[in-house]
Amino acid sequence: MTSNCRGIGWITGIVLTVLLAVSSTPNRSAAVVYDCQAEENRSKSTTVEIVLSQKWKDHVDEIKHALTSGQDAVKVRVRFFPFLDPPANIGIGQCVTAENGRRAIHEAIQYFGKVSYLIRQDILPHHWIKIGSTDTAELAWTPIKSDDLTQLSDPALTTEQFQILYRQLAAPKERKLPFGMGSEPIEGQP
Repeated sequence: MTSNCRGIGWITGIVLTVLLAVSSTPNRSAAVVYDCQAEENRSKSTTVEIVLSQKWKDHVDEIKHALTSGQDAVKVRVRFFPFLDPPANIGIGQCVTAENGRRAIHEAIQYFGKVSYLIRQDILPHHWIKIGSTDTAELAWTPIKSDDLTQLSDPALTTEQFQILYRQLAAPKERKLPFGMGSEPIEGQP
């Protein structure tokens, strides 16, 4: 029994030593940055996921055609909302081109009549566009004004300018408080 206790004590000592060494080492891990221009990422196609109301059920081919272009590889997934209308939101991943982003905004306005919210980019897959998303939390949606949406749809914007502006507009402006107690502005946000 004594040799068994010594073995457990020895293992416990090693585990504690390793834990102390790891916890006392400064954090050397850098945030992993996804490089859209890396060779293995450039060939990835954009996926558009759109959730529509039931009234568009007979227009799937027309919708898919409107969201694709001849020069880019774009996959379109169409789903239908079981109730009246899905939320009027749009999310654009960080590797989506400005052309595909503008087309998605245009088609979202076409099928929803408006775009009321942008989805935070940090929770989206890099090569995805989500229109009428019902699988993202409402806390990740930021209201957008029509003037800002017009600015985002400007054809003069390069992909880099489009992505920077999207991230600025989709950044949360307020922090929701728990239990329906309202919200408070985030410091540094207008």
